[in-house]
Amino acid sequence: MLSNRMQLLRPLLALAIPIFIGGAVQTSYHLINAFWVGRLGAEAVAIVTLSFPVNILMISVGSGLSLAGTILISQYFGARESAKVGHTASQTLTGLTIFSLALSAIGYFLAPAIAHLLGVAETVMADTVTYMRISFAGTLFVFLNLGYQSILRGIGDSKAPLKIILLSVVVNAALDPLLIFGWGPIEAQGVIGAAYATLITQIISAGAGIHLMLQPRFGLTVTLDRLKPDWSVITKLLRLGLPASVEQTTQALSMSIMTLLVGQFGLVALAAYGMVSRLLIFLIIPVLSVSMAVSIMAGQSIGSGNAKHAVRIGTSASMFNFALMLLVAMLFFVFARPIMHIFIPYDETLLTAASIALKMFALSFPFSGLQMALTGAFRGASDTFNTMLMTLMGVWAVQLPLAFVLSHYTGMGELGLWLSAPLAGFINATVALVYFKSKYWLRKTAVTDSQPSAVQTSAAAGSE
Repeated sequence: MLSNRMQLLRPLLALAIPIFIGGAVQTSYHLINAFWVGRLGAEAVAIVTLSFPVNILMISVGSGLSLAGTILISQYFGARESAKVGHTASQTLTGLTIFSLALSAIGYFLAPAIAHLLGVAETVMADTVTYMRISFAGTLFVFLNLGYQSILRGIGDSKAPLKIILLSVVVNAALDPLLIFGWGPIEAQGVIGAAYATLITQIISAGAGIHLMLQPRFGLTVTLDRLKPDWSVITKLLRLGLPASVEQTTQALSMSIMTLLVGQFGLVALAAYGMVSRLLIFLIIPVLSVSMAVSIMAGQSIGSGNAKHAVRIGTSASMFNFALMLLVAMLFFVFARPIMHIFIPYDETLLTAASIALKMFALSFPFSGLQMALTGAFRGASDTFNTMLMTLMGVWAVQLPLAFVLSHYTGMGELGLWLSAPLAGFINATVALVYFKSKYWLRKTAVTDSQPSAVQTSAAAGSE
């Protein structure tokens, strides 16, 4: 049994590790931006901070559509439908292009209204609007970057996108100080220079990524004829992708609401939550990488008509994620104070508050790892709608109500907010596990029209 689990984990980790490295590198990309912009002062940091929610919303839309591309392509790849793989890859790029141009145009013209809605001060209004407009201008290239990554990962290659991600970080690291502070004939442009550095980096990485994707070794046939909109495929991408976009947007919104709840307990609690949240962003990358790898492998298995293998992948990955995050949780629980001391060396009150918060959040790690692996299997089987429903219920019916009740009606204060994380994590992971065991998520896949055996095998798997 153990040897069988290891045989499944090897290809899973071979897919997940490059995705993890790419995610970690992309996070450093944002840290580099923050490093240089931070040297411009509070106003520059405020401009970037105010633009961040808008960027998150754009990326959520693009990520949902690109995830749909990964799901379809992985299933057609597993079904050995090479013509449909090429056609779906082409339509993924077409769909992303159409929606990115629409978003870009709307965002560009609505930038002043968005800035006013966010309550931007008049002193930074002009630069904030300019920064947003440059960001909106790059939407096409952001989406194309997401597109080529999703296509290559769909056919099982997560290493090739990593090369372009590394290239983009190097380019951005060079352009940021050059355009922000100027050098020689290049004039200093301040925070607007950071926006241009990001835009140029996105253009270069999108071009390099598409060029790489079209190399003969990948066997992807993307022609001008195939790029002509096929609305039946684009509709399928939307049907699969929109729930994922809603899911990501909900998660981002829940963090904002949690921040509002924490803010009611003072600056120390808010600062503690802010420090722990930044740390959690790094910790979530490994389990998200495994989840994405599960989606790809489960999709390929279902496409080949082997739904039982998809179940085994989900089982092995969830056990691995649970064990990995249990180990991480124990380390963070025991060494919470020394870990937070690295980031908070001088403020004893804040250090104590952040250490307690980290201990409580650490208790949720194993449940988050388990849930993300299982939802990866659901997405691989095209079940993005029910995955979205679980996220919506988990946030609005479990996590946020628990946080509010425990913090306001038990006398625990901010400790109740921290405790809501492991309690909600346990409930949400249990729901995901029950749904996984039901095998209801295998009832319908994207390739059933071309691969009837997938449905038959799924039914057989469900009856066992």
